[in-house]
Amino acid sequence: MNPNEIFTRAARIASKQLPELNPNALNAAIDEIKARTQRSAALNERAKKVLPNGSQHTLPLSNPYPFFMNKGTGSSLLDVDGNEYTDYILSGGAIILGHNDPGLIHSIQELLSNKTHFHGHFDELELDAAEQLISFFPSIEKVRFTASGSEANNAAIKIARAVTGKKKLIKFLGHYHGWGHEYLMDVEVPGSGKFVTNGIPDEYMDQTILVPPNDLEKLEDAFREHQADGGIAAIIIEPYGAESGLVPIMDGFNEAALEMAHRYGALYIMDEVVTGFRLGKGGAQQRLGVMPDLTTLGKGLMNGFPSCGAVGGKSEYMDAANVSIPYKTPYTYVAGTLSGNALSVAACKYVVSTLATSNLLETAESMAEDVVRKLNALFAAYESDFFAYNIGNILRVELTAPHAVPLTSPEALMEVVHRRQTLSSYSVLVASTGVLSRHGRDFVSCAHTLADNDRYVAGYEKLLQSFIR
Repeated sequence: MNPNEIFTRAARIASKQLPELNPNALNAAIDEIKARTQRSAALNERAKKVLPNGSQHTLPLSNPYPFFMNKGTGSSLLDVDGNEYTDYILSGGAIILGHNDPGLIHSIQELLSNKTHFHGHFDELELDAAEQLISFFPSIEKVRFTASGSEANNAAIKIARAVTGKKKLIKFLGHYHGWGHEYLMDVEVPGSGKFVTNGIPDEYMDQTILVPPNDLEKLEDAFREHQADGGIAAIIIEPYGAESGLVPIMDGFNEAALEMAHRYGALYIMDEVVTGFRLGKGGAQQRLGVMPDLTTLGKGLMNGFPSCGAVGGKSEYMDAANVSIPYKTPYTYVAGTLSGNALSVAACKYVVSTLATSNLLETAESMAEDVVRKLNALFAAYESDFFAYNIGNILRVELTAPHAVPLTSPEALMEVVHRRQTLSSYSVLVASTGVLSRHGRDFVSCAHTLADNDRYVAGYEKLLQSFIR
């Protein structure tokens, strides 16, 4: 589905009143879930006593409460009550091979008999993993491992500032790059500004310049306006748009934005934390034919293993990242006790080499295309405005289009909140069928099957059947 069609269909949903669930159907689904997840319910009450707001994750379904999981295999999860689910949330995209991939687990088990981490010393696995990444991504010449995708983005802007001698960062409205100070301005919902920035001093956010995506004129205006007050060090972008294609980037925009960045002496940072291992070998940059100066990675990099992140790019830029006292320029301090630890880089080596030497990514993309065809046929049969599309094996099901609501007033922002809350209720119906879908912001792994897709579609059919007619 092309960007214009996605924009048009999302705007149509945003302009209409949302379909209303039959209260009896919703309550029956909630009761059904509660009856079979009593241990999850008890653990949720325990979590409220020891975790801030009862959770430390943004990904779990929350209505009626998060499920506590006990085991994962391939495309399936087993909760603490013994219920089995088909998982399309996949840890927000981190699980690319499938849960507990046997080959990956075997390689880590072998490693554990000899090592965990040698802080301050080297392990050949670091070099193996770095070499795999360099061969996988066409723009990367050197790599620095970090502990997360957020850390990778934090490192990238520091490197850009050190290299260019400039201060400011251009970020596109709605794009998400982790929870660093520079990046929490205007996340997920274009135009939301400082909605989630409590706790961050304004002087940090003053260094972030917000620009509408797909608007080259306003992008150039930003470069011109800030040449005299610190200059623009870098542009950072989700290459397929906010939330990995939910608000898509138009064809040709990346190329034009990169050219403009270079014309004004800035670096182009491509945030491939999500897209890096879901669009085929070489990630978004290979598919788009756009070579960024710096690339940030995370999530699928290690198939769920922790300390998962990396920043890579041209040698002349990456050599600015240092872990010792300054002895040359450009210089910036980028370190971390567990960054590049043996377990994480071993997982990275296995995952990247497996994806590079197999057709698993092509198979996963074909699975995503299959479920999109089936969903769109289902929505058409029910005369629903809902629609589905995929970018590689990234799966998007548009139901309420909160990001497409024009933020022209405080009331409009409340409409966005309402539409996001409605997604939570819709997800209850899908989850009651044993399908884990995070409001349609989903992924397909290399382990998913046609039967899994059929179950996913059946979950959405139950949702459609539960609306008031």
